[in-house]
This record gives sequence, structure tokens and C-alpha cells, in this order.
Amino acid sequence: MGRMRGIAFLAFIFSSSLIYGVVAVPFLLFGENAARTIAKLWTRMALGALKYITGVTYRVEGAENIPDGGAIVAANHQSMWETLALYHLMPRPVFVLKKQLTQLPIYGWVAACAGNIAVDRKGGAKALRAMRAAAAKRIEEGCQVIVFPEGTRVPTGQTAKFHSGIAGIYASAGAPCIPAAHNSGLFWRHPGPEKIPGEITIRFLPAIKSGLDRKTFLNQLKQAIDSARPDLADTPSTETSPSND
Repeated sequence: MGRMRGIAFLAFIFSSSLIYGVVAVPFLLFGENAARTIAKLWTRMALGALKYITGVTYRVEGAENIPDGGAIVAANHQSMWETLALYHLMPRPVFVLKKQLTQLPIYGWVAACAGNIAVDRKGGAKALRAMRAAAAKRIEEGCQVIVFPEGTRVPTGQTAKFHSGIAGIYASAGAPCIPAAHNSGLFWRHPGPEKIPGEITIRFLPAIKSGLDRKTFLNQLKQAIDSARPDLADTPSTETSPSND
């Protein structure tokens, strides 16, 4: 049943996205705020469809820690759900994404116009410096830059080493970092379309202040996220080195 509901959800998302995208394209001419509003409306629609088609809901803990101004938001990564939810929940969200995604019809246009940061993963050190500079600029403008420090999806009950890229953004931006922990993978299964009815919990934790050295920052961030993950509460964790998506 969970697989069939998941397939129905994906079919709805695919078909509705095409229609929504075509209707939304003219609004991209009105600039970044319009594009971001369009994207946030779409994520709200997707989360609503997830609830009514598959029975997957969510609750937010620590909402008082969601930043109003410029900050880094770092979360563990288990499924596509957190990309939808974090974009929906942040006031001015910005993702760091692969440059190739911005070249896709409709999705790529909206992503680029909404101010997300495109990075060329084959660009080496120069691309990384450009990414850090762009992230710092977006944070200075009052945006919340969303990062998945594991770098890829990690199965529930497992942990992974955090990549140092987030430490570079943290150092360049001189901004606080808000850790977020969730258990989306228990309900939005990956890989495959299966969805398990239930309630995802996402927890926003107190900010890690700016100005820490790289090692201290990464240690504090990993400890904060791992200790708050609902899927690790009753399950001994094992660290893994996941393959890239």
C-alpha cells in the first residue's frame, strides 16, 4: 500500500509540476522575490499532497530557533522531504545546488531566478571559492543558506562524516549556523517510491555562534545534529561513507 501511495504521489507531483511550472514562468520576470514566492507555494502544495495522498505529515520542534535573518541552516539528509520542508519553513531560503540543475527547463529557471547558488562540482578550488563568496553575499542580504553537510543521503540509523565545505561557508560568512535534525527517511523511503504513513519530526536547535575555528565548529555541528536525530534516539548509530547520489 505504501508503494502504491508513493507512486500516486509521484504521479501527482510530476503532472502538477508541469502545469504549475508553465503557469509560473511569466512571473519570473518580476525578479527574485516573485520566483521565491512561486517556489515556496509549490513546496507547500507538495507537502499538502504528501499528507493527503500518502498519510505522511510532520511536526516542528524548536521553531523559535528558525532564523529571521541571514544564517546557515545545516540538516541531515535522508530523503527529498527535507529539501521541500526546509524551503517551505525558511523565510528567505537559498540552496547550494549543482550547476546542471539550473539548466533544466522550468525547474532550473525558477531555481536560478530565486537566488539559489549554483556550483560546478568539477570546477575545483576556484568553484569552491566562488560558492563560498556567493553564500556569504546571500547571508549578508538576509537569506538562510541551507546545507546538507553529509553531502548525500544517509540511511536512517546511520551517520556519516561531515564535509568541510560547510566550514568554508561558515568561515567566509561569519554567520551563525542553526542545526536541524529529522527522521524523514523512516517515512519517505529512499531509494524507491514507498511512503510510510506517519509523522516526521524536525528539530531546530539553538544556533552555533560565529567565529569558531573549523575543527570546533564541525565537531559541535555534528554532535548537535546526531544527538537530536529522532531516528538515532533508540538505535545505536553506525558511521558510513555513503556513495554520491
